[in-house]
Amino acid sequence: MIKRKAFSHILCVSLLLVLSAQTHAQFLGFRMSTGAKVIEFPFERYNNLIIIPVTINGRITVKFILDSGVQNCILTEPLVASLLNLTYDRTITFTAPGQADSILAHVAKNVQLKLPGIEGQGISMLVLDQDYLNLSNQLGTEVFGIIGYELFSRFIIEVNYDKKVVKFYEPNFFNPKKYYEKVPLIVRGTKPYMAAEITQKNGTKMNVALMVDSGASHAILLDQSTSQLIHIPEKKLEASLGKGLGGDIEGVVARVDKVKIGKYSFDDVIASYPNEGSYGLVPEEAERRNGTVGGEILSRFNHIYDYFSQTLYLSKSVEYQKKFEYDMSGLEVVAHGTELNRIRVVNVREDSPAKKAGVMEGDIIKTVNGLTISNTSLNFLTTLMRLKKGKKVTLRLLRNAEEVKVTFRLERMI
Repeated sequence: MIKRKAFSHILCVSLLLVLSAQTHAQFLGFRMSTGAKVIEFPFERYNNLIIIPVTINGRITVKFILDSGVQNCILTEPLVASLLNLTYDRTITFTAPGQADSILAHVAKNVQLKLPGIEGQGISMLVLDQDYLNLSNQLGTEVFGIIGYELFSRFIIEVNYDKKVVKFYEPNFFNPKKYYEKVPLIVRGTKPYMAAEITQKNGTKMNVALMVDSGASHAILLDQSTSQLIHIPEKKLEASLGKGLGGDIEGVVARVDKVKIGKYSFDDVIASYPNEGSYGLVPEEAERRNGTVGGEILSRFNHIYDYFSQTLYLSKSVEYQKKFEYDMSGLEVVAHGTELNRIRVVNVREDSPAKKAGVMEGDIIKTVNGLTISNTSLNFLTTLMRLKKGKKVTLRLLRNAEEVKVTFRLERMI
């Protein structure tokens, strides 16, 4: 078990850096190690993120996020790198979403990575100087890395949320099923973009370009700095929108009337609006997109990424009709402890049900509606707090070695 410090709120990752991989290995990049044409294996899902196993240099298997919004393989936990005795080609600094001016990282080359049935040789991996993201604490399970473009540019990738499996296809042997809807996917540089139509609360419609970001848990994010047409509704809620490599991304959440993607349409969708300067898009990226579409919408489809034909294939998942809800308790929590089996309150929103009930920052949640935290998970708790307006929630808390009981009802604040 690897120890780490708790930090705050959930994530939204995007990196604007390309690393070259130069090696004398027999092959470069990824291939199917069995000679198969299709590889399928299960994934874990936490907060709408796709978590897959990755073995590094044949020695340690850890969990990575499969992230269509990231360019390079990233090892977020430097302790794992020290256990692997990785050697670095160089050290770099770069900017990333969040408040920090720059991030320090090391470049490890000729890394071997393995997924079930897939092997990669000569991979360049970015090793963060410190664990800026604290993914394990945010998700409640040990996650130490992010992987994206190296896989999406090599295989056609299917994510089936209904079966919780991910499939990798050799491009020449992929035949999409007829019931999938084709949506144009524009791949610029290393990132995929799609078009959507947004109907805002003031009645205006706008066409937007959104990066398809499986490494973001939100539904949509709209960056006001990219268009004067983006309007933030009066009914909004200040929030920490996520966590980039540069730190917390602050802003507000509100609702838009409608989001239309191809022939599909969603009503009353929760949108995230980052504060000016918090999201940190470089000028060329701001010209390409108005925001991102993340896992809260992507999970409503079983979908296939085809960078080769520049197509996103969509088919409704069982969650397609699910309503869009935001946290109704006012709690921000993280998992902590060496086994991530404790849940700590890191923030309580003002005028929220939890605040009015007396929950305080630093409280340790011991039970939720009679269920002990050791028998449940952070994922369960965050899902519960979005479940239903008016639902009764009873918490037993540990505060300064004393137990405190609080009860409140969930309240829809946006």
